[in-house]
Amino acid sequence: MKYQKPKGTKDFLPEEATQATDIEEKFRKTCSLFGFQEIRTPILEHSDLFFRATGEGTDIVQKEMYLFKDKSGRELALRPEGTPGVIRAVIEEKLKPPLRLFYLGPMFRYERPQKGRIRQHTQLGVEILGEKGPYVDAEIILLAKTFFGEIGIKDYWVDINSLGCSICASSFKDELKKFLSKEKEKLCPDCQNRLLRNPLRVLDCKNETCQNIYEGAPKINQYLCLSCSEHFASFISYLTEIGVKNYRIADKLVRGIDYYTRTVFEFVSEKLGAQHSFGGGGRYDNLFSDLGGEKTPAIGFALGLERILLIAERKEEVRKLVFLAFLSSDDFRKGKEIIGILRSAKIPVIVGEIGGKLKNQLKQANSYNADWTLILGEEELKKGMVAIKDMKSGEQKEIKKEALVDFIKIGTTKPE
Repeated sequence: MKYQKPKGTKDFLPEEATQATDIEEKFRKTCSLFGFQEIRTPILEHSDLFFRATGEGTDIVQKEMYLFKDKSGRELALRPEGTPGVIRAVIEEKLKPPLRLFYLGPMFRYERPQKGRIRQHTQLGVEILGEKGPYVDAEIILLAKTFFGEIGIKDYWVDINSLGCSICASSFKDELKKFLSKEKEKLCPDCQNRLLRNPLRVLDCKNETCQNIYEGAPKINQYLCLSCSEHFASFISYLTEIGVKNYRIADKLVRGIDYYTRTVFEFVSEKLGAQHSFGGGGRYDNLFSDLGGEKTPAIGFALGLERILLIAERKEEVRKLVFLAFLSSDDFRKGKEIIGILRSAKIPVIVGEIGGKLKNQLKQANSYNADWTLILGEEELKKGMVAIKDMKSGEQKEIKKEALVDFIKIGTTKPE
């Protein structure tokens, strides 16, 4: 029988796994610089959390969630996104905002796999809870910009829009619904359904015919109340002041989740083709109260790691791998402290088959792509020396055990 990974999942082989780990560590460090702390929530949540938070009319809930019942008959979901679980945890554990939290972990959505979009994918996300001013909307994008700079993402845009508050958004939805109702028969079946549930979701459709119809639709910025209009204008002003200049107004941007209010944004790269978003987010000032907590202003974003890997700068892994060839069990007993010395100095070590033929051990060292092989035999150990073979050039020399770490790290030994 031939076993294969499930459709929409991915194996991270060593080279890519190393790059992914590097990106995750740089994300952690960037978040720390902006005052964030890490939170980890379960991969499993009760399904009604996402019905309530993400929105029953969204594609995520309607089409993409992995749902199942456990042995007690409770309906659970593999989390399709990170924000609802974070807010649930903050409310349940009685954490007190203001809080700045970040997370990394797998999410699950049953959708058509495509370039960088898979059914089990990894999200890197941040949430700022309890801060309401427009500056924080700009700073969270500055955090992303700082992170992108660390991992070598340069050519991208930040698409921005405002969805307004519950008051002005309601007026816009009414007008949008009136406009789209006149064109209902031309809309795709999904959009006809969205028109009944939440007309904003119609703007999220990627169908070309639908997109052409929306060109003549009312725009949200025409309906913003004074408070929302001033918030958005200040947000744009702060972006410019803190050096985020690669933004553009996207008046049809609504994101695919119901809880967003006011500011929404996406990070897009033309390198990714038609589905060019590699992350996004926005403000969700009503989600806390929707989930049973106190009304709390909040904003966040999530990035797709697999998408980021397609556009981030690739760096060659730099490590000096040492292979130890002990020629006998007695040689191992006399020289085994070298293993600890090298690893204590943060030098990667692989120990060959103790007592095996040198030819076979050198072949094994080549298989691991070792930089050097240390040959530890009776004669070398008696003299307090180590034979070291450069596996690239084939050059071999003897050096003192005490000089070994310096030689491997800097290619020379300290002066006598």
